[in-house]
Amino acid sequence: MTDSRGGSSTEPAHGIKTMNDEIFDSAYADADKTALRPHLNGSRGPGEGDGVPAPGPSIEAEPPHHVAIFDPGALLIQLERCYGRAYQFEAETELGLPQPNLSTEEQVRLDKLRWLADDERGPARPLLFGSQATRDRLAKARLACPGFAVVIDLVDRCVALSMLSGAALSVPPILMLGPPGIGKTHASKAIAKALGVASHAFSCATNSDAQQLVVGHPTSWRGSRMSVVNEALVGGDTAQPVIILDEIDKFQTHRDEQPYHVLLNLFEPENSRALEDEYLRIPFNLSYTIVVATANDASRLPDYILDRLAVFEIAPPSGDELLAITRLIVAAALAEARGAIVPPGDDVLARLARANPRRITRIVRLALGYAAAAGRDHLNLADVEAADRLTAGAAKPEAIGFLGAGRDG
Repeated sequence: MTDSRGGSSTEPAHGIKTMNDEIFDSAYADADKTALRPHLNGSRGPGEGDGVPAPGPSIEAEPPHHVAIFDPGALLIQLERCYGRAYQFEAETELGLPQPNLSTEEQVRLDKLRWLADDERGPARPLLFGSQATRDRLAKARLACPGFAVVIDLVDRCVALSMLSGAALSVPPILMLGPPGIGKTHASKAIAKALGVASHAFSCATNSDAQQLVVGHPTSWRGSRMSVVNEALVGGDTAQPVIILDEIDKFQTHRDEQPYHVLLNLFEPENSRALEDEYLRIPFNLSYTIVVATANDASRLPDYILDRLAVFEIAPPSGDELLAITRLIVAAALAEARGAIVPPGDDVLARLARANPRRITRIVRLALGYAAAAGRDHLNLADVEAADRLTAGAAKPEAIGFLGAGRDG
């Protein structure tokens, strides 16, 4: 199946440059204006071997299960502007051709452009299609993340539709809303694993630079760089990785920084299918990426962001559900210990199940250390209590050296 992009033009949103579908689809057709390598035009013409590859076909000639993640014609234009002539790929070194004299910032940018141009895969990346194997993996993820069944069920229905229609998988942007420590990020990664694709997690709490994340910064900026998402997309092996926006409600907004305006382009297919990387000055197709966001407080998110997300409120696990999650966490920790510690009894599991999943994970790992230090092959309640105090910061450090002596006096 070819991709499902429409043919209408789109307007730039919030100052971010986009490229309409007609121009993006004509990238291969226009690329005969300069020299092309076969991996950029999808063909191997009679010029192969003499350094003059044949002009490329239109984008419709791409393998039906692949899509171009960036515009190869725009890439070649940027290279030509850097060199003042057509870029000659490996012949640049073989023929000893003169290289451009650029500033440090522009040279780093040129290196990135060459990285794209010299990638033998070209711009094409495979799309995802539904399969029974994927649904089976999602069923296992549902058991491993019982509190997130409603989210996993949504993805499963998307996979089922792909199987029925033969179209590429299409998953709407997802927001998992709930208190800290309940496993939202873990569930996001479990979904990516079930789909068989890489996940790329970005903390919005520690980095509020949404422009760097989505479209990059031009060389005129002090912190110029390629879009982080685009870099992950190029380095990956699919057009549909899972992009995890962790704690999306923690973005800092002020007069000069409007991160949600930039993110809006990622959530709008009309813009994300040809969104210009401001550092490379090349349009990228992000419309097939699977975006999963997490948040603690929906009130901190603008309505225009919430309106574009499938929002799921995840309640903290409790009772039998929390106990089941505790068993899974303990089993994973024991597997890492390679059988050195035997499974704990119900009393230990019940004690562990008083905390949220994130804290349970920390307590279990620390408790295993207490058991090992005591020369035991099993956990007891004292191990758990000691580990719990340590995670809570309640364990007071021992006084050392002259400080301790001073107190005794």
